[in-house]
Amino acid sequence: MPESGPPIWTDLAPPDEGMVDILADLDCIAWRRELRPDGSLHYPWISPNATRILGFAPEALTVGPGGALSVVHWADRDTHAAAIHASAAALAPCRVDFRVVTAGDETRWLRESARPRRLGDGRVVWDGLWQDNTRSVRAEFQHQTLMEHAQDCIFLLADDERVTWCNAAAQRVFGLGPGEAAGLPFAELTGPGEPSPLAMVADEAGAADRPLEREMTGRRRDGSRFPFDMTVSELRRDGRLSVIVIGRDITRRRDAERRMADSERRLRLTFITASLGIVVMAMDGTILFSNPAFETMVGDGSHPLVGTNLHDLVSARFLPPPARIPPAGMSFALVCDPGLPDGAERHWRITGTRFPAKAAEDEPSLLLFVEDVTEATRDAHERRQLAQLLYEGQKLEALGRLAGGVAHELNNMLGPILMGAEMIARTARLDPRNDERCARIISAAKNSREIVRNVLAYCRKESHAVAPFDVTRAFDDFTAMAVPTLPPTIRVEIQREPAALQVTGEPGQLQQVLLNLVNNARDAMEGRGTLTLGLRRLAPAERAARIGGADAPPDPLAGLAADGDHVEISVADTGCGMDEATRARIFDPFFTTKPVGQGTGLGLSVVQGIVKSMGGAIAVESGPGAGSRFRLVLPLVAD
Repeated sequence: MPESGPPIWTDLAPPDEGMVDILADLDCIAWRRELRPDGSLHYPWISPNATRILGFAPEALTVGPGGALSVVHWADRDTHAAAIHASAAALAPCRVDFRVVTAGDETRWLRESARPRRLGDGRVVWDGLWQDNTRSVRAEFQHQTLMEHAQDCIFLLADDERVTWCNAAAQRVFGLGPGEAAGLPFAELTGPGEPSPLAMVADEAGAADRPLEREMTGRRRDGSRFPFDMTVSELRRDGRLSVIVIGRDITRRRDAERRMADSERRLRLTFITASLGIVVMAMDGTILFSNPAFETMVGDGSHPLVGTNLHDLVSARFLPPPARIPPAGMSFALVCDPGLPDGAERHWRITGTRFPAKAAEDEPSLLLFVEDVTEATRDAHERRQLAQLLYEGQKLEALGRLAGGVAHELNNMLGPILMGAEMIARTARLDPRNDERCARIISAAKNSREIVRNVLAYCRKESHAVAPFDVTRAFDDFTAMAVPTLPPTIRVEIQREPAALQVTGEPGQLQQVLLNLVNNARDAMEGRGTLTLGLRRLAPAERAARIGGADAPPDPLAGLAADGDHVEISVADTGCGMDEATRARIFDPFFTTKPVGQGTGLGLSVVQGIVKSMGGAIAVESGPGAGSRFRLVLPLVAD
């Protein structure tokens, strides 16, 4: 180790100061080392740039018990000391690479180069350099690691097309043993008829500026062959031509491409020959793909639908919005009525799911399977209608039997009521008020008797005897009988023309119609509101104006005769009103909006039947919260 005090150089001259300054600018450390006869090692002088490279001052570098400097990595100390003693024994140059640990705890590589000489006193002295070789060692390590762990095969070929070097992947793919690749002609690694890499470079202009790509057949040492995709690059070094070949075994890729081609062929065949319509569309409805079956469902199949919008055929109200479409892996189904160019009525069942058609798309596409269920829908609708008609017929038959029995019993009870009231009116002396009341009882009993007779006639399928009667008088009789029975919280307004108007029918049936309508109005107003009863003559021009033009919605009064006068009887209330769906079904048998036990759903159905039997029609005007107005229009009897 360095000794205190000035060094004793004996016959050795100290280094020249100019040389020390030159060495200070290099990434190397100059030193002098001596091996004394007692076997100890000393470093009498170390250049000052050791501080810059190692982080230790020269005087801080000590020699350990094993003969190595303290900065030498522990794993290299024995090797370094053995190299020093071997150089001293043979007086041969000492060239050894070793690692050191700097003051910053960094491992660096030094390369020692020194020549020994033996002095007369038995000492062996070396003057040498430690060159900082860290960068080249790390670069070589990274290069070696990259080459050995690369998945691509890498060959370096000489100008005679023999392999000078290859990496581990090349040895593994081509089945080459250790040391077998060096000097091997590259032609033995390719199939017959394949061009050599040098020929490819020579035939291709500008090959020095860009690599050449080619697929070829590789041949392993066991004789098996495989597809090999390679890139050939020209390399000129020291005036000599070399070639770098980089490639990989593409057997898996070829198998995957073949399987994908087979799968695509099967999928395309299924897509073309499927009986269901198949559509791939974007979220905005643009059709991206469609099969021939769907094109035939839309038209004649001669016009492609790609680029058109599905919303032109299927209304957006049928298809769910993008936010409500289930995620990929889940599907939705719906039945819709498309609007086809030919205007034909169709019913489609659409089953759809979202999926990513392309990996680079911002949003997924929709895959739709379209089935034409027109015939099935019609058959199902007809079956439901037949079943409903059968069910309603059975109910009507049972109700008719029940109504016949009830009407018969009511007829038996009405006889004593009418007879008793007439006896009181003829024999008892009554004041004017009670006399009026008794007259009302007799009139109500007679009307009830007519209603019961009508029910019995209907149940027994008897024909009604109809004749002209004054509808104005029947209207007045009904109002005189019905208005006093209404709650006092319902205000009644009567609007009628004084002229006598003749219609064909039965007064009792007309009063039955009005009674049903008034009872419904009373229930709709919940006992509080205004009931308006009207009767007026309706001229043909006024009726035509009320019906409207060709673009107006259908009106039940449109089926009446265009010429001739009619009478209009109206019943209006200020009740809760009806929405469009309820108005469409109010005349259906057994349909009612009343709670269970408060309505049978037959009242308006009977009303419509009686009005039609009298040659007239009935219409309703209503809206939610706006009340309801029923209009009965009957043809007048000619004078």
